Amino acid sequence: MQFEEKKASALNAVRSRIDQFHAALIVTEEQVRGLLSGSSKTEDDRSEALGYFAKGKVNMERFNTFAPKVRRLENDAEAPVRAAQAVLKSLLAEGDDLFIVDMQDGKGLGHSLSVKLAHIGRAFAAARVVDLAKNGAYKEDKHAATLERFPYATWNSSERALAPALVVNVSGEDFKPSSVVPLLDTNMKIIFNVRGDAPAAALARVISPGVFVQQITGEPDLKAFKDFKGIAVAAFLPETAVSFVHDPSAGSTTYERFVSIAFPKEVRKRPIGGISPAQQAEDYKLLESLSVPPEIAGEAASDPAGKLSAWLLSQTNLADLSA
Repeated sequence: MQFEEKKASALNAVRSRIDQFHAALIVTEEQVRGLLSGSSKTEDDRSEALGYFAKGKVNMERFNTFAPKVRRLENDAEAPVRAAQAVLKSLLAEGDDLFIVDMQDGKGLGHSLSVKLAHIGRAFAAARVVDLAKNGAYKEDKHAATLERFPYATWNSSERALAPALVVNVSGEDFKPSSVVPLLDTNMKIIFNVRGDAPAAALARVISPGVFVQQITGEPDLKAFKDFKGIAVAAFLPETAVSFVHDPSAGSTTYERFVSIAFPKEVRKRPIGGISPAQQAEDYKLLESLSVPPEIAGEAASDPAGKLSAWLLSQTNLADLSA
C-alpha cells in the first residue's frame, strides 16, 4: 500500500474522533456568535445569527426594532470574545489538516506533536476566554496569549477527554515514539505513517497495561484500533518490523493482551536515526519477553495440571494468609 493510501486509511480510522471535535468547534462557535449577535449593534451580526435562509429575505433594520435583546456584553468583553470567535473559525477552516502532522526531517517527534496539540488547544483557550470575558475576569496580559498557543500540559481532564486523534507522517529515522508517551492520556489516539526503514520494535516502549498498541506491516486492519475505548497508538511500518496487536481488553496479563504477533524472519543490524543496533535489540527483546507466557519451573513443568496450579499460585498474593 502506498504512502498516501495509508494516510487515507489512517484518517478513516480516526474519522469519528475528528468529526466529534469538529462538532464541538461548530457548536461553540455558534454559541459565541449568538452571544455577539445579542450584544452587537451591527446588522451583519444579527443577520449571521439568523442564518443562511434569512439572508436577503428579512428587513434587518426593521427586525432590530423588535427582536428580543440578549444581555449585552460589557464593552471591554466584546473584543476578547471576537478574538476567540476568530480562533474557532480559523481552526474549523483547516478541516482535516488540523489533525495531520507532516513531520519535517530532523525535527523531534515529541516536540512536533506538542506544537500541533498547542495549536489545537487554542479551541479550548477560546472557550475559556469567552467564559472569562462574560464574567468580567478576562485579563489581557494573562489570557490573550492562550489564543495563540495553548499547550497540552495546560488542558484539564475534560479537555483531554475531547482530544482529537492525530495522523502523523514521519520518516523512519525520526520515528522515536517513546518521546510521545507524556502525551498519552485519557482518550488520545495517534496513528504514525512511517516512511522508509524503521526499528523493528519501535513501539515496544509505548506498551502499558491500558494502552492499545499496534504495529502494521501488511494490509491495514485498524478495526480494533478504531473500536478501542481509550488511549490507542498504531504505526504503519515496513515488512522488516514486528507486526503485533496489544489489546488491553483481551486479558489481565501482558502476554494475554498480545492478541497477535509475528516476528520478521531476519532483523538487519544497522543504526537508524541515531538508534544503535544494540538499542534496537533491547527493544526487540523487550517485545519478545512481553508477548510470551511465563515459564513454569520445577516439577510442575512436566505436569499439565501442575503447570496450571503453579501458574494460578503465581498470580495469587498469599501474604495476607500467613497471619
